[in-house]
Amino acid sequence: MATEQEKRLHRCCFSGHRPEKLDVDPETVKQWLSAQIDAAIAAGYRTFISGCGMGVDIWAAQIVLQKKATNPALRLIAATPWPGFSNRWNIEWQLQYSNLLRDADLVLPVSNHYQKDAFQKRNEWLVDHSNRLIAYFNGAPGGTWDTIAYAHNKGIEVITNNPEYVGKVKKTRKPKEEPVPKTPYPENIIIDIGLQAIFGKDEYTELSPDQLAGLEHVIDMLPEKERVILQLHYKEKQTLQVCGDRFGFSRQRAQQLGWRAIKKLRHPSNIVFIRDGFEKTELALKIACAEEMKRCLIAQKKRYPLMNEEDIVKFAFQGMLGVGHLIHSEEDAMRRLQEEMDGLEPNNDEPYIEKISPDWLRMNLRAAKAREIRVADIAYMLCQSAQRKPLSFTRQNVYNFCVKLDGSERMKQAAAKILDENWLPSHSQQYRNAYHPAYRVLHKDYRKFKRNEDNE
Repeated sequence: MATEQEKRLHRCCFSGHRPEKLDVDPETVKQWLSAQIDAAIAAGYRTFISGCGMGVDIWAAQIVLQKKATNPALRLIAATPWPGFSNRWNIEWQLQYSNLLRDADLVLPVSNHYQKDAFQKRNEWLVDHSNRLIAYFNGAPGGTWDTIAYAHNKGIEVITNNPEYVGKVKKTRKPKEEPVPKTPYPENIIIDIGLQAIFGKDEYTELSPDQLAGLEHVIDMLPEKERVILQLHYKEKQTLQVCGDRFGFSRQRAQQLGWRAIKKLRHPSNIVFIRDGFEKTELALKIACAEEMKRCLIAQKKRYPLMNEEDIVKFAFQGMLGVGHLIHSEEDAMRRLQEEMDGLEPNNDEPYIEKISPDWLRMNLRAAKAREIRVADIAYMLCQSAQRKPLSFTRQNVYNFCVKLDGSERMKQAAAKILDENWLPSHSQQYRNAYHPAYRVLHKDYRKFKRNEDNE
């Protein structure tokens, strides 16, 4: 059986602009694509990968399918950004897209759902699984520019209608031409976040150790790529191109992610950690969390009157410690979730979402099934939630919360078990018999997907 590297030698992918960005007649583009596909076939390429976007992607795929009618050895892979990404197109393009998926040898959504970098992931996937990129390129910044830059970085052959523009793409990838922050860390990043937001004045004041710990905390909460780009650019004084090379994408993409991260750090919930310091802010949040959990627990007891001490301990454990300790791999989480969902009857009468703390909630799986929430989406939300770092609660904090809430001997005995680091709480048999709990604990940020299916 051929290895993945061997398969790549016979694969070719496409990139190009949407129709409104082209400066020539579509027939001219199609004729050029047809000639390049013929040249690729003559060079031994048999599998072609289309990203399925409007314009060049779909036209190239249609040409491959036409040639396949007389050359059955050809294969077409439709690598879509995510299922349903064409829903906002006009009907003519939607029909062409639908026919393309119907006739393709393989339809492979690169992402299971919309996310902000879904198109970038799709473009990188095309290059990562190909040995040649055919790109119709007019020199405009955007997805095609970034795809060509990524292909160059990976050493993939690029065939384009305008080689002089490709030369410009290469030139932008010289780190020596790019400035780096001259101001020392953390002053440089504090200036970009905004001095007024932190100090209330336009002069920088050296951060206290606790304020610096607050800054490191909010940076550590960022997604990996954004976190690493800030680390490389502000701390290590690396160029944005070096930051992009770390992940195999362009300088422009690194700049986008860097400014996205800075924008997140400007949010009031993050600014407070820098302004007031880590310890003071987290202590205030812990106190507020405990008070909110008491209110949530009252609501739980009204809804589930048979809750006993074991169930309260489990409630407190989940509300303070989250789910990071439970998820070992996405595949395992998916398998367990699928097994449980297969055995559940959908029920729209049960609460779909139940809040257990300011940051954590329970999603009822029977209600989710009634709403036709996909298992893959729930698994994604669960695994993303597991990566979120909750407040620095400990098992001792959970024990103290439970005992302060109810100082009875039964509660002390139930809560004492949690001090064993290897012990995990479970619902009481009485609770399971009465309510048949079937839920997953999720971070509040992942209770649903915000599907923004705008065009590329």
